[in-house]
Amino acid sequence: MGLFKKLFTADPAALEKKADALFAAGDFGPAKLAYEKALDTDRTRASLVDKIRQCTDAIARQRIDEAKKYLADGAIELATHELEGALEVAATAAIRDEAQQLLDGLEAEDALEQAVSHEMTDEERIALIAGQWQDDQADEYEAYGQPLFDALVAMQCERFEEAREGLEAIARGAAEARYLWLEIGRARLLTEDFPGAKEALERFIGALDSQEGGDTKLAAHLALARLADEADDFEGAMSHFEGAVKTLPEDYRPYLAMGGYLRGAGHAAEALDVLRTSLELSKSASVDWRLLEELGLACEATGKPEEAKSFLEQVIEFFTQRQVRDFPVPTATTLAQLYEADGRLDRAADMFRALSQGGDRDHHALYHYEAGRLLRELGLEDEAHRMLTRAEALATQDEELREKIAALMQ
Repeated sequence: MGLFKKLFTADPAALEKKADALFAAGDFGPAKLAYEKALDTDRTRASLVDKIRQCTDAIARQRIDEAKKYLADGAIELATHELEGALEVAATAAIRDEAQQLLDGLEAEDALEQAVSHEMTDEERIALIAGQWQDDQADEYEAYGQPLFDALVAMQCERFEEAREGLEAIARGAAEARYLWLEIGRARLLTEDFPGAKEALERFIGALDSQEGGDTKLAAHLALARLADEADDFEGAMSHFEGAVKTLPEDYRPYLAMGGYLRGAGHAAEALDVLRTSLELSKSASVDWRLLEELGLACEATGKPEEAKSFLEQVIEFFTQRQVRDFPVPTATTLAQLYEADGRLDRAADMFRALSQGGDRDHHALYHYEAGRLLRELGLEDEAHRMLTRAEALATQDEELREKIAALMQ
């Protein structure tokens, strides 16, 4: 019996060593599973319990960090899923409390909506806006006094012309304005004065030292890059993406923005190099699904279908783990094409079926048609007929698509 135990029972010391290596590499989920397996094998190893707790706390910390990114982007539903997941696994009270406080604070979305209503006071609006300011930014704004706050409230209430006029009036008497030009740039963007916005944002960047600005300077560079792109100025856009990278060289986000731009501009190989740098920099935090999507799309565009599928499938997994079936359209459509090229028609049909129920309602008819086409090729006539019937009902304004649907239904 002792021989069989040696043959069929895992070595707890080896399992613990493997788990330690996984933990050191930041693979906290697999590390937790390995520690648990080691503990199941040898219940006397009490130190494993503490290591499992460290893993669950690390997983919770990752999910909290991910939630913070989603909150910054206004993705409340995804942030909620992350925080609820963190609460489920967190072992220590401090981490649980942090997750709970953030979860309790998700009324911020409602607060932002109320900020433009008559129920919220101007003081409350300013408090909401000021929570995003850096220290030197807050000091500058405080010096401008009530006129600045009135202009910012007007902008928050979507009175953009009033906000712009107020901000520009302050600038006429502010010889050393810096962050004020950021607000003027925003107001000019909102009033569609794009040359004026460009001038203001460039003045803002020029007024800061190389080490100043952080996220605000990053946002200004990215806005200027978008303006250059709108003007078909590739070199100008790249100059601002490079400025964004110099602003936060250890942050993955400017590389992600640059990579996405390069891919969209038809420079997929260069985009892939930049995006791989972004991926390396992102490893200190949870990987952004948007980065995975861009990597997948760049791999597909450079003839790397297996890598493309790997990255894009991670995007789908990210959403399905959070019980979200409204997949990003570029991810799902590209995966469907890759699956069909592989002869995996069932998987391709699954992608189009998911899209046919998602938020891209303008293309629901097309997604129903594509799912029906693939299901028919699979010989699933009843399901195919159902999808094509729905496609026909939806395609009232697309004569070309209606002809394709009719041809399949004959």
